[in-house]
Amino acid sequence: MKKILAHSERDAQNRRASFEEKFRYYSGHLRSLEQIKSKVNAELEVKYLKGYFGKAPNPIYGFINGKFSFSEQGLRKALKKNGADLTLFKINVSSETARELLNLNTSESWYPIKQFFVLYSKRKDVFTQTCQLTYKNIQMEITRWFIKDSPYGLYEIIPTKEMPCNPEQFILREDEFYMLDLPTLLMDLALEYQLREEEILYHAKQTRILTMETTVLDEECITLSTINTNTIERIIKESESQGQDKDQTFKAIVQPWMESIRNYLLQLTNKYKDQMFICNIGLKPEKVGGAVEIYDPRSSHHMITFSPQQKYLDICKEKQVEGLFSIPKPTLLESPSGYQTTAVFKVADAEMEIDERIYSDSKHDLLVIYPNAKDHRFQLEIKGSIGIHALVGYLKLMPELCRQMKKFADSLNF
Repeated sequence: MKKILAHSERDAQNRRASFEEKFRYYSGHLRSLEQIKSKVNAELEVKYLKGYFGKAPNPIYGFINGKFSFSEQGLRKALKKNGADLTLFKINVSSETARELLNLNTSESWYPIKQFFVLYSKRKDVFTQTCQLTYKNIQMEITRWFIKDSPYGLYEIIPTKEMPCNPEQFILREDEFYMLDLPTLLMDLALEYQLREEEILYHAKQTRILTMETTVLDEECITLSTINTNTIERIIKESESQGQDKDQTFKAIVQPWMESIRNYLLQLTNKYKDQMFICNIGLKPEKVGGAVEIYDPRSSHHMITFSPQQKYLDICKEKQVEGLFSIPKPTLLESPSGYQTTAVFKVADAEMEIDERIYSDSKHDLLVIYPNAKDHRFQLEIKGSIGIHALVGYLKLMPELCRQMKKFADSLNF
């Protein structure tokens, strides 16, 4: 969960604007839709909800004849003041229920706040009352634990049943519950759930598109669409107004080409699922078919039974790609720990360069690719890694693509 829940339409728009970049990460790491769903709908971390405490008395907190009660009227009034749609709000309060004598050795459930467990377990007059709040598509549940005739209790809160959470983390004392900004929390959680659902739908759509594109992918072609004069002039004007230099302007103009190459690499990687750290292609086995000790900052077991280099050479032979490569020994990175390698691949008079950074935490992995190494203004990034088929597929097409890139760069006269 985000450290700060979306609180306004502006916050929501910022979240939506991040969906595309997140999918770039997920596709670069070949995340399945189920893995993406799990990541998006992550557990609510109650520690990040501290901002909802201490601002104003909780409007659901009521007293009638010296006895606590859940105040539906007070909460409705506060929600309306905050701009909530009350037609989408519902509250249901159960009657007070006596608890059986609590069993210290029970394994079926847990009870609020460890330090109060022993106190409650020794009494026969422990009661609970549950309040369910429904707003839009979420349901919050508040269970009040108290001793008969006592005006004070403990509050076990499940923020939403639709988003995973650990209820043991959200148990409030009387004073904490009294100063909880419940209306804002309820509305923000509803917005959070809405945004999660939107993001999951976005990724599901993009996953389907990627799958369809992979199915019909022509491995022998990367199309660099014509960039017309009007588009070039518009980008130049926008760049000048933003104070960007010529290199930044150039990169903006050729961005559609870089996306075409990036999509090709990811689609082929997704098709063959043969991702490999580029640095390991440089490792030559002592004998044909022999094992090599690979670089992998995420594993303590570095020996494999095949050679990435041999696999690369076999696919080059299959695809009739003749070229050279230079992959030096990786350098160590300290924070976060990992490896960096700059590899160069040559076919005929064309070159590509790959700056690879791999870390102990895969979320930081990054490939900076220069598809025409002779002009670093042509550049794309992949947050993850690519497969051997994708690499060789591009190398086969590289001479012609580099020729087109050079011709276009010369025509701009930047």
